[in-house]
Amino acid sequence: MIPKPLGFAGQHHQTFRTRHGWSRALQLAPDLYPGVGGKRFRATLVQRAYEFAGGAGAAPPQMIDAVEMLHAGSLVIDDFEDGSQTRRNQPSLHRLIGAARAVNAGNWMYFRALELAGAACDDPAGRGTLLSQFIEVARQCHEGQAIDLSTRADELTPRQMRATALAISRWKTGRLVSLAAWCGAHAASGDTKALRNAAAFGCRIGICLQMKNDFDELVAFCGGAERCDDLRNRRVSWPWAWAAHLTSEEQFVSLQRRLTRCHRNLAMARELACELLAIIHDHGGNQIRARLQRASDLLISGSTAAHAPHLLAEVADVLRVAKDTTVAEATR
Repeated sequence: MIPKPLGFAGQHHQTFRTRHGWSRALQLAPDLYPGVGGKRFRATLVQRAYEFAGGAGAAPPQMIDAVEMLHAGSLVIDDFEDGSQTRRNQPSLHRLIGAARAVNAGNWMYFRALELAGAACDDPAGRGTLLSQFIEVARQCHEGQAIDLSTRADELTPRQMRATALAISRWKTGRLVSLAAWCGAHAASGDTKALRNAAAFGCRIGICLQMKNDFDELVAFCGGAERCDDLRNRRVSWPWAWAAHLTSEEQFVSLQRRLTRCHRNLAMARELACELLAIIHDHGGNQIRARLQRASDLLISGSTAAHAPHLLAEVADVLRVAKDTTVAEATR
């Protein structure tokens, strides 16, 4: 961890009064600071990719904090754009401090992430490559979010549903997770092959992470949770992509019509969610497990003896869905 995660620079920022004023103005929730909240999945991936590419000891803390800060900033912006009421079982930031200040704080975190990334690399050429990668990924994540915000699950054909879910997952989640893996390998001065394999693996498990998040939200909502942003916003998600594959066109259109009518009615939305879960439950878990295995197999087949692919493959284990979970157990 870096000693001052808020990163106030210059002599005029060093007094207690000034620091307190900035902290009050930004009003970042404590669990959004790097290294404090969330599962730390991306931080673990940076470390394992660092070891995979030959790094010894701990990965540079600034690198980990940069990735975590970029991710945290994206959560603040996404929550505002999605109208999400909670984040990590707490009120979302825009609910606590208002939309304008939350958007400002989220944008600040993007720029702070770039500062941290630049500080993590002493070599000017390596620093330039690293910053270019951060900027490119941030832009691609926004492009994925644009697709997510502008597309509705009740407006697509079954064939379009999977392609759209994959595009959103690849650009929003896949590229950010890919960045974490690439950064770890880059910090270890990994060769071109290590960088390429780490990034590809990161993107693949990032898609699996989005699958699991979509799946878990549906399971939790059927179990009584209040939050189901995907249904409320009629978002394209993996449960809808799987349902498009498993049902007839007539059945699928019927589900879409119900979504149009009930996405703002909690009771009707929960009834639809439970029906959707009953259709896709086993298939969804199988799809996630199969993709994770494929990602690990491709990593191992593409790695050389100099790399230790199991270090990265272990990261995927946290995304696995238990085979023996039943709909009844999941919806308690």
